[in-house]
Amino acid sequence: MKFSLYLGRYSGIKVFIHWTFSLILIWIFFTSMRSGLSLIDTAWSLIFVLSIFLCVILHEFGHALTAKKYGIQTKDIILLPIGGLARLEKLPEDPKQELWVALAGPLVNVVIFLVFSTIISLSGIQLVEMEYIQLRGSTLLLYIASANLILAIFNMIPAFPMDGGRVLRALLSLKMPRVKATAIAGGIGQALAIGFILTGIFYNPILVIIGIFIFLGAQAEVTHTKQNSLLKGFTISDAMMTRFQVLPFDAPLSKAIKNLLDGQATHFVVVKDDQPYGTLSREEIIKGLNEQNEHISIEKVANLHPLKLDLYLPLEKAFKTMATQKNKVALIYEQNHFLGILDQENISEFIMVQKAKSGL
Repeated sequence: MKFSLYLGRYSGIKVFIHWTFSLILIWIFFTSMRSGLSLIDTAWSLIFVLSIFLCVILHEFGHALTAKKYGIQTKDIILLPIGGLARLEKLPEDPKQELWVALAGPLVNVVIFLVFSTIISLSGIQLVEMEYIQLRGSTLLLYIASANLILAIFNMIPAFPMDGGRVLRALLSLKMPRVKATAIAGGIGQALAIGFILTGIFYNPILVIIGIFIFLGAQAEVTHTKQNSLLKGFTISDAMMTRFQVLPFDAPLSKAIKNLLDGQATHFVVVKDDQPYGTLSREEIIKGLNEQNEHISIEKVANLHPLKLDLYLPLEKAFKTMATQKNKVALIYEQNHFLGILDQENISEFIMVQKAKSGL
């Protein structure tokens, strides 16, 4: 993954840490030094932070391994300054499966809390004394246990993109359609987000950031779920474009520029010997013009490894595949016979039409 350090893999799931994570460690080091803390105190603070992010990785593996039980693979887990992210190939549509996948992460934190609390209890340290105990090797478990309890509670806030939002959606989906359940869960989440923002304005700016994060996350989840529901039951054949512009691979880029300016097309099929050879987008035309000139051949700037999809692939899956692979256009085939193209703009228009038809 770009700008990330590969840490290893477990159960086939790769784990990465984003480079920005180092900024947290640098910030802790300098703020500790400026506040007059000793090197020992600073070191224990850094160890504590690293321990918490290890717990975050275990939290994400809770989601990933539970999803794997239901046949859903995880692409990778990435550690960010704001937490961890397990990139599942898809979310379970079965409410019971989604419920367990969502609960698995916080349950990992609860287990860590209970295990460490038991060890702390046997060692004679009382959890209620935490605020009076200095962070040291002997009290590290105390801090980690408390942090895991906070992580579990925070993640169970009933708002997207928190685990609690997915738990709420799953429970509602047992009694109603997924789209309606998502809308209700999203509305509750946005109401809570507004509460965080208003409280944060008067008391703590961090709550404002959390509120904005939750509000946007809830909005994105509702939009995504509605889009998927509108695509469900359709295949690429329902949205494919059979009328498109063709450009010879050895034609000068100036020809592509002329076609771009003369019409509404933003994607072109590049052909060689009357067969699809690649694709050329508006962005690639502009990039070629900036880096080269209008006299170079189209072959030099075209995408010669285009995404190829089957005519009867579910439209929902095609949309996700194009987004995941960052392809705005795909060549469509039926049994190795080229039929047309599909681009993201066309899918968006299809969604708008279906939305108007359904009255959503």
